[in-house]
Amino acid sequence: MTTVNNGTVMSVVASALSRGLPILQVQDVAGVSCDELMNPEARLPEDAMPKIVALLAERFPTDPFTLDIARAAPFSFFGGLADGARYADDLRAAIQLLTKNCSLISDQLELTFHDDPAEPKIVSNHPMNHMDNGRSAEIGSASIKRLFSEFLGINDCFQRITFSRAPNFDESHYTDYFGVPVEFKATEISLVLKPEKLDERIKHANVDLFNYVKTHLSGIKKQIGAAKEPKELKALRSAAAQNAQVGVFNAASVAAAANMSVRTAQRIASENGTTLQGLIDRVREHRATELLNNNRNDITSIAFLLGYSDERAFRRAFQKWTGRTPSEFRRQLNKAIE
Repeated sequence: MTTVNNGTVMSVVASALSRGLPILQVQDVAGVSCDELMNPEARLPEDAMPKIVALLAERFPTDPFTLDIARAAPFSFFGGLADGARYADDLRAAIQLLTKNCSLISDQLELTFHDDPAEPKIVSNHPMNHMDNGRSAEIGSASIKRLFSEFLGINDCFQRITFSRAPNFDESHYTDYFGVPVEFKATEISLVLKPEKLDERIKHANVDLFNYVKTHLSGIKKQIGAAKEPKELKALRSAAAQNAQVGVFNAASVAAAANMSVRTAQRIASENGTTLQGLIDRVREHRATELLNNNRNDITSIAFLLGYSDERAFRRAFQKWTGRTPSEFRRQLNKAIE
């Protein structure tokens, strides 16, 4: 079962109750008990939020309640990511933290950062957007806008906003809230940023605290994932990690180390929303950051140790994982130590 952070759902529940909807009706629609709905530590079924949002839409079809929720929601909406982002050095680093760890908000949420020199953007996708006609996506986009301006202190950072569906209420509400042009029936849900804002320093920037937060969030993700992972997938992750220690990074070797055929291993990975190569790449990324911590390891040697044919292939892969080249990543590490 896929899940969502209850800090996110509680904001929607609070809106429903404030508008006069009985808690028992909200409970019945969500398929979750009152105790679970009001427990900030819980992770609820992923469809709980769009079901409640759809109920609100049914009762208040032309009301801009999605924007009202975003205006009032505590930043626990982001499942701990807001507190981490405030210590990032600049907006770019904060966005990378948010997009890389968005599964802490919702298992199936996809936030992708396209760091284009002319039109950098955050693209959002969720397979359940159809359940409430994209209204949950509106809440998410509006909450990110507020996170950047109110919590991180980075104002006026967007060029435009796009939604993949028609507006759910009068378009003027959207433009009043975002303060920039808002496009509808676009090919994607995105927040297009001003390039110069990505390097703007966050007022609470703290390298030591930011590195601590990243480690902490990584641990939480592992705990959530481990609690739900079937033993077969755990065996494949363990095999990939063991192989990495001896410099072996291929699918056949991972399957063999887990006592499976390649076909079985690929099926298990696919059933759990990943691939054998994806498992190997996560291990490679972790191993790469370990090796980059030691300045005596030159990048060409690291590429070789990680099974890449040349440094360029490693550099492309590492930049895809982290948004930075290996050299940039190492410079940041060295700067934090100074």
